[in-house]
Amino acid sequence: MKQQQTIKPFVLGLTGSIASGKTAALEAFKQCGVFTLSADVLTHQVLGLASVQKKLQKTFGVTSPEALAKLVFNNASARKRLEEILHPLILKEAQKQLASCACPLAVFEVPLLFEAGWDKYVDMTLLVVSSGAGLAERLKQRGLTLAQYRARLKTQLPQETKAQRADLMIVNNSTKQHLEQKVRRLARALNNIYG
Repeated sequence: MKQQQTIKPFVLGLTGSIASGKTAALEAFKQCGVFTLSADVLTHQVLGLASVQKKLQKTFGVTSPEALAKLVFNNASARKRLEEILHPLILKEAQKQLASCACPLAVFEVPLLFEAGWDKYVDMTLLVVSSGAGLAERLKQRGLTLAQYRARLKTQLPQETKAQRADLMIVNNSTKQHLEQKVRRLARALNNIYG
């Protein structure tokens, strides 16, 4: 009996600032048949683990994602402690899922890809950038004001720095359909090269 050979997928690290359209881009990749993984989804899974809940309660006195977000938002030291607890577990789970992926191409969406230094774990990076009317509409849908958006951006690397570090960039200043079209073209090109 012939043993099945495992193929390590080519991993594209997808990132972007809040409301840039990275989640819509991830969904568009999924529609193209690409294996997709979201650090946000993994974070929620890890936060549900009893061992993590216990550690968070002991360290911060709270365990809910909302309370934690409020606690660490303007406190760099608390945010660092939270990341030290969560990041190794999220990364371990992501690597496990990527290792068992049967697709030749995988997209791993990580909002803080560069900030966390996780760009070293992917083969190529893609940054989704946005400004203008499309951004304003997405902020409105999330219930965020421009001031709240700017405050959140201050906790991340500037978009210009991310653009310098990214291998690829998609500008998302039009419709969702236009973004999906760009993603389809990119997915096709990457599948042709790495598939």
